[in-house]
Amino acid sequence: MSAILLCVYALTGIFHEVTAILFKEEYRKIAKISLMPVLIVYYFFTVSDLLVLVIIAILFSWAGDILLIRKEEPKFFRLGLVAFLLSHIFYIVALIVISPVLNAPVLYISIGVAIILNILLPFIIKPPKEMRIPVIIYGTIILAMSICALQYLLSNITISSIMLFTGSIVFVFSDSLMSYLAFREKPKYFNAITMLPYIIAQGMIVFGFATA
Repeated sequence: MSAILLCVYALTGIFHEVTAILFKEEYRKIAKISLMPVLIVYYFFTVSDLLVLVIIAILFSWAGDILLIRKEEPKFFRLGLVAFLLSHIFYIVALIVISPVLNAPVLYISIGVAIILNILLPFIIKPPKEMRIPVIIYGTIILAMSICALQYLLSNITISSIMLFTGSIVFVFSDSLMSYLAFREKPKYFNAITMLPYIIAQGMIVFGFATA
């Protein structure tokens, strides 16, 4: 069943990308809001020790997907960011819960790298003045998720932990890309470009938690 559900998720993602490229907006939106429910069902069927924090994180991601359907409206764009911010926070707590030990030297180094990246982020993304603080806060949280995923990887090197860490890195790229493109003239295939790494990242993260 788990393999079937992963295939359903992959096919839903492919369907989203195809409909985005073809500008079939109604079908694309249906595909977009169907992704996270499939991952929730996959998690339930796969995990041996269910972690409610992961379910909550996926639900907030689902809320973000729904809100960002109307991302052209500032109110919905901000609410979508808040939903994803909360999703990352719950992923962080879940990673802390499942990480048996702390690698202090790597933690200090990764925090230093994250601080540098977060200082550079506003200069790269170039958000409007009123969005600079939210971008910095969001960047801090998503980089913190990658740091926690790295700690989990170093404490327990498995396919699951590798997938979790890699997924967190892809998520950083995905959100940075979306933010960069959202604050300027959008390319023709904006939805297809920004959703592809997001679909991959979410799948890798949930797979990692489900098989941990």
